[in-house]
Amino acid sequence: MNLGISLMVVVILVIGLSMTAIGLPGNWLIFFTAFGYGYYENFIHMNNTVLLTIFGALLAGELAEFIAGTLGAKREKASRSAIVAAFVGGIAGGIFGTGIIPGLGSIAGAVGGSFMAGYLAEYLSTGDRGKAGRVAKGIVIGQVLGIIFKFAVAIGMVALIISRLTWSG
Repeated sequence: MNLGISLMVVVILVIGLSMTAIGLPGNWLIFFTAFGYGYYENFIHMNNTVLLTIFGALLAGELAEFIAGTLGAKREKASRSAIVAAFVGGIAGGIFGTGIIPGLGSIAGAVGGSFMAGYLAEYLSTGDRGKAGRVAKGIVIGQVLGIIFKFAVAIGMVALIISRLTWSG
């Protein structure tokens, strides 16, 4: 019984990693999977200390992603509409890219979507192509750094969870 549950947890964790890579809330799925597994096994291996560690990592990853993307945009004095558009464009681009080439297309789509949406929103706001290009580049650099950090956090969370799974048949 535990083997099947552990394999199911690993599959969900991989889905969570994939979601994180395209800018969706995969780290939250990873955390709730750990919590669900803890509940299933009466919090013996996935105890409060492990769950709090995973939750702390989740919050650190979310905060870093938010700050990195915002700092990249603010460094270039981006308009609020450019920041919001880049966020939405990144999600839409990630989903679109996933449909074309899962994995690499997801990341390329998210970055491309952020760039295009941020550029367009800034250009419509200011009418300055040069500034729109700088803002879009700043948004993407911040976003990429944030995604890399958040993905690294996700990998650490998954490694910790897998190390706590029971594999007896």
